[in-house]
Amino acid sequence: MTILPDPLARHSALWGDQYALTMAQAFFTHGRHNINTTFHAFIRTNPFKGGYLVTAGQNIIYEWLARHWRFDTDDIALLKRKTVQDPVSGEMKPLFTPEFIDMVAAAKMELTIHAMPEGELAFPDQPIMRVHGPLWQCLMVEGAVLNTINSQSLFATLASRLVEVAEGKPVLEFGLRRAQAIGGLEPTRGAWVGGVHGTSNMLAEKYYGIPSTGTFAHAFVMVYEDELEAFRAYAEAMPYNGIFLVDTYDSLEGVRRAVTACRGAGIKMKGIRLDSGDLTYLSRQARVILDEAGFGDTQIVASNDLDEETMAAIRMEGGAMDIWAVGTNLVTAKSQPALGGVYKLGAVYGDGLTQNEIDATRQAVAAGKQPHLDKNFMRDVIKISEQTAKVTIPGELDVLRFLHQNHVERYDGDVIISTYLADPVKDGVLVQDVRSLRKDDDTQKKTFSRGTKVYRPLQKIFDAGRMIAAMENVDQARQRAAQSLAMLDPTHRRLKNPHWYGVGLEESLYQTRKDMIESLRRKR
Repeated sequence: MTILPDPLARHSALWGDQYALTMAQAFFTHGRHNINTTFHAFIRTNPFKGGYLVTAGQNIIYEWLARHWRFDTDDIALLKRKTVQDPVSGEMKPLFTPEFIDMVAAAKMELTIHAMPEGELAFPDQPIMRVHGPLWQCLMVEGAVLNTINSQSLFATLASRLVEVAEGKPVLEFGLRRAQAIGGLEPTRGAWVGGVHGTSNMLAEKYYGIPSTGTFAHAFVMVYEDELEAFRAYAEAMPYNGIFLVDTYDSLEGVRRAVTACRGAGIKMKGIRLDSGDLTYLSRQARVILDEAGFGDTQIVASNDLDEETMAAIRMEGGAMDIWAVGTNLVTAKSQPALGGVYKLGAVYGDGLTQNEIDATRQAVAAGKQPHLDKNFMRDVIKISEQTAKVTIPGELDVLRFLHQNHVERYDGDVIISTYLADPVKDGVLVQDVRSLRKDDDTQKKTFSRGTKVYRPLQKIFDAGRMIAAMENVDQARQRAAQSLAMLDPTHRRLKNPHWYGVGLEESLYQTRKDMIESLRRKR
């Protein structure tokens, strides 16, 4: 089964914003395009005012990089055609030099990428993806990484919240007709990772194996002179797919006619769908009609612009829903249409350093054999802003996720650490205490003691351009998301006012960041 649908398979290395190439040209002009750098993709705040993010879309990026990242002949022709107006003479000048175009035409992907696997949970400030390698190539992948992970994670997280509010009842994605994407594949895929039970979108089943479902629309009923005649026709034609849309004229009368049609055809009615009106009242009355008619196993499906709040209200009011079909508000993420994930530079390595030299130094530091780095080896960088949330974390970063056992095993908080720190973990256990400070409030401290169980969410996926991890499918991502959400305490999964999940900076990283902020602000 393919992970990347055919329409996206045509995406080449040009899947990105033009400023990546203009920066690359400028660095190339000055001979700095190949210096090694490290960038991080992360979110600043959780979406939907919630307590977590279900990450999604990573596998699409992996397949693109492994199979499609190259400048094809059409790309090169486009770069050669690109011109810009000289502000002095008014003449049109080439935007890129021939030498630069020759360089990118011959390029092979050389990036080393660590990432959270698809379906893993992430929280603000921690890297979902860490991209290391030649500067110009790090710049080239920003657009695709954020385009994919922002949208897929948004849909996955929203779907997980809908599944949470449904309290065990199936949630279906029914939004193809309102989706803001050709094929509607992106929201359906993300929603599947987030836990929906199926989709109306047949193309999503073709490409991803997501089970599709559906029966008929109002048009089917309206073609016939009489609703009962329409139901009888459908029952005869589809005896094993008997879910009846009952609200074309009168919902409760429609339920009665569906009962009559199924009895006459001698089939078991699988369900009815309510698509308008007071869903709480109608579902309860429909349940009475069905039960009294001997159709106690018939399920009631709710649709009609459902969202988290509407579903929660119907459930609280005693609605008799068995299945929720959510369309527009899911596939457009109407309550928050964009995630806002960012991709920022964390570290710049010295000119002329080879990747082998960098890797050797990393290994020495992790083993505790090199406590101090040469200042010419790597420079931590930080972005300063008047908005506190936009001040970045300097350096090359990793994440430790801690576990605790209290009746059941749960996540117990995360610490963002520098990769250039003697490794405090061995065989999944802390071998020394780790102190964590909340990024913008050093009074919020926590010490994780030696012996605490821990794991690293980030995994190595690409090594100098070669994919070394197995390619996963969307079902594996979905399973991981379900397992990860089960590890999160219910207080963090609350839809309203969730309890803050503790993410802090390792003490020395916190101090480095504080010192850099103070130093840069003194220079202003």
